[in-house]
Amino acid sequence: MRDLALSLALFFYVSASAVGQTLGEPQIYYDESGKRYATLSSGDFGSNRITIRLAGDPGSLNEWRGQGQRQGKEMAFARIVGEGESPGTFFVAKITDSRLEIDYKPQQKAPQDAGINGSYRRVNESKLLQLAKKEFQAADERLQASLKNAAKVWDRRDRPALDLWKELWPGLRQRWIALSPSNLGAAKAGSTSEKNSADWVWAAQATARGYYFVETQPDAKTALGWEGEYDDLGGGHASLRLGADGKLRLNLASFRIEGDEATTVEATAAAADLTEEKNGRLTAKFTLPATEQTTGDQQPQITLTKIGRYLVVETDHAEKLTPRGWFDGIYRGAPVPPAP
Repeated sequence: MRDLALSLALFFYVSASAVGQTLGEPQIYYDESGKRYATLSSGDFGSNRITIRLAGDPGSLNEWRGQGQRQGKEMAFARIVGEGESPGTFFVAKITDSRLEIDYKPQQKAPQDAGINGSYRRVNESKLLQLAKKEFQAADERLQASLKNAAKVWDRRDRPALDLWKELWPGLRQRWIALSPSNLGAAKAGSTSEKNSADWVWAAQATARGYYFVETQPDAKTALGWEGEYDDLGGGHASLRLGADGKLRLNLASFRIEGDEATTVEATAAAADLTEEKNGRLTAKFTLPATEQTTGDQQPQITLTKIGRYLVVETDHAEKLTPRGWFDGIYRGAPVPPAP
């Protein structure tokens, strides 16, 4: 009986150890010279995932995601792709408690460099927190430098939009920070806690959205009129078309959190609701029909202001339309795509 008990105990210990390879806490490794972070985590159906964040730019959102099977201290994997797509090059990761080595899987013809090969060292939360705070500071410094440069290089017709963007930026960044996984989780649990490394990385990424927006100029073909395609810091898109009847048609979308469905709104402004000031600034007002969420005097209102090649979106009573997102902000213009 005692032998049976020992055998069962050993069985459960070994089983737990094996499962721990796929179901344990994420393991994070860092390549200091390349500023790359590799995270090993559980995937679907017993597989393992590897995510490489390429942080050459502070707060970079550039990630490479792969999936494969881990056997002991090795894992063969390839890029995660959609149905029907080829995964391309296969890689092999050699994993220890302190180091991760990534190389091409042997015997492949012309493997393609994804920028993930090399050596990474295991890092704990204390080190990650230090790195994340430093990355946030670097992202904020780059934003300040980008704003100074933008004041010199932005088209004079666009500069009033830049001044307004600087005023709105603290609120915009805070909206992004509020969407961090820990903030959403804390809101559900009704708790507060100190920022961890992931929170600081999220804040750095929110800041990177800002400097990418400021550093990227509108397409030279972007018109000063209403028609065009407009994008904000990430996940906000507006499409405007002016009809022969003088009406302005708006298609507005908000997609802020991966996995959520995009919120879309279609609206039309009558010619009487379109105005133009002497300085060329355009304004349009839209009233959305009442829905189950908004009725009566709470009908959503959308006001658009065109400043140079930028579009300012302001809303009233639209919060219920985008419970985990928003429409408000400044959007960079682009030309209407050519007809197919």
